[in-house]
Amino acid sequence: MKGIIPAPKSAVVKEGALDVTGISVRIEERTDRRVTKAAALLCREIENVTGRRSTVTLGATELEIFLEERGESDAYTLTVADNITARGGAAGLFYAIQTLRQMIRVYGKNIPRCEIEDEPDFAFRGFSNDISRGRVNKLERLKRLADTLTYFKSNALMLYVEDAFAFRELEGIVPAHRALNAEEIVELDEYCRDRFIDLVPTMNTFGHLYSLLQSEKYNHLAELEGHTATMDYWMERQWHHTIDVYNPESIELIGSMIDQYLPLFSSKYFNICCDETLDLCAGKNAGRDKGEAFFHHVDRLIAKVKSHGKTVMMYGDEVMAKPELSKEHLPSDVVIINWCYRKSVNEWIPKFFHDIGFDQIVTPGVSSWEYFVEDIDTSVGNISEFAAHGKKYGAAGVLNTSWGDFGSVCPTNCTLYGTVLGAAKSWNADAPADEEYEKAVSFLAYGTDKVNFADVLRTLGKAQRPCSWFHFVKWKSDNTIGGKDTPLEYEYGTNAEDAIANIGICKKIEKELLPLDDGGVIHDHIISCRAIALMNRLILFYNGVEGYTDAAALQADFDSWLEDYSEAWLRDDKLSDLELLGNYVKCITKVR
Repeated sequence: MKGIIPAPKSAVVKEGALDVTGISVRIEERTDRRVTKAAALLCREIENVTGRRSTVTLGATELEIFLEERGESDAYTLTVADNITARGGAAGLFYAIQTLRQMIRVYGKNIPRCEIEDEPDFAFRGFSNDISRGRVNKLERLKRLADTLTYFKSNALMLYVEDAFAFRELEGIVPAHRALNAEEIVELDEYCRDRFIDLVPTMNTFGHLYSLLQSEKYNHLAELEGHTATMDYWMERQWHHTIDVYNPESIELIGSMIDQYLPLFSSKYFNICCDETLDLCAGKNAGRDKGEAFFHHVDRLIAKVKSHGKTVMMYGDEVMAKPELSKEHLPSDVVIINWCYRKSVNEWIPKFFHDIGFDQIVTPGVSSWEYFVEDIDTSVGNISEFAAHGKKYGAAGVLNTSWGDFGSVCPTNCTLYGTVLGAAKSWNADAPADEEYEKAVSFLAYGTDKVNFADVLRTLGKAQRPCSWFHFVKWKSDNTIGGKDTPLEYEYGTNAEDAIANIGICKKIEKELLPLDDGGVIHDHIISCRAIALMNRLILFYNGVEGYTDAAALQADFDSWLEDYSEAWLRDDKLSDLELLGNYVKCITKVR
């Protein structure tokens, strides 16, 4: 059926249409209250389209949508004839309602008569959002993210946390505007539960502990105690902050943080992360076996999580490196989060975890963390192939990811395409991401049929190539703290002519998007479009290209952009690291 995301497994369209004007939703007395709430939302949306009131009722009416709760799975059937009947477990009925909501939006009051039989390929269909390296979303923004995931039938949300929660240990180290508090987490957890979304607590407990281990209070627990920064702040956060696993204080510290955080969530899972332990046995414990050291810490983490009655999730880096030790140490119910972010994913990656007997969740990404808008040229292949391989090798689920490396300059709204694709592929891995799909995404996710947003993103993705945000940050780091004196080179085989052309391309796209400005999703793409044009001007400036050497004019345009960018940031996000990012941008033309 055209226009529905995810594409239903089976949809037979019949002749004719049903006018839903004045239709009522009939529920059974024992219907799950979450389904009843969703039914009430459906009634409001029908009323908005038809101008006639729709209501939820316990009794039969002449024109009705009957929700019949049977079983416990996510599967559902939906029949549109002279009336509408949906059957399934509570979750299945909830997803049938999402399909109806989309049908009303796409077709208006006259929806096609049809028979739909639908069920997901994966039980776990999640999205992970990094709120620790630059941008901490406000609670209301996180609720809207949950609404988006709900609409496209995802059922899990992770918030990647290093220091973005108000742990007692971080008091005086991390300010309140860079963290969520307990009340916000509890409220979000309840909001997600009402939408059949599992809010899974996610906390790095091993590496990537920059704020904790660089502090005077806890630096003695770092594997590289006394480490002096050798890179710019945004680069430094990525490396050199692994905990000393053999110091008894380490597990006491991390255990205390787990004790504070985990009880706030209703999920049965806890993701301990344990990825990229880059300094392990590289400092205090040099010469010791890395595998033994890794599991010395992980064994204690798992015991702590299990003492709360939870099931452990963790990233698969060291499991892949040490499969025999992993089988020896890890309980059988540990779920491995198996990540790869390349455009093309080799199927041996999920096959490896299948063959050694661990439950796995395949983990692609939206490919946004080096850029101002997501790179869908990479993410479409990455998400599609990983989901397909995961299905082949019996993965338990798909966890799509958005990382915030290097300041999280890409707004959350500018990761929407990959977010929706991850939801679509985790429900129906075989459905094509073709032209019809792109039209549906433009309409359902971006609210427009005036432009193909996939085309917009592909064009902007190419325009980012001469000088990505990460490319500039690394060059700046090398040429300031790193003490180098190297030219800012064009990326991906591009040149000055490409950069000049990209400036014109960005101006053209900005002009196309301005009439569609919604103050939210499209607004943020307009601001990112301006940023991409500025980055192309920046590389031309640093290469002394004629007509682009006016530092004052370029800096003034960056400063003007920063005002609009900051306003949009604070609309959706806490202050977080915006001031640090702003100070970075305010001297962006002054590296030399």
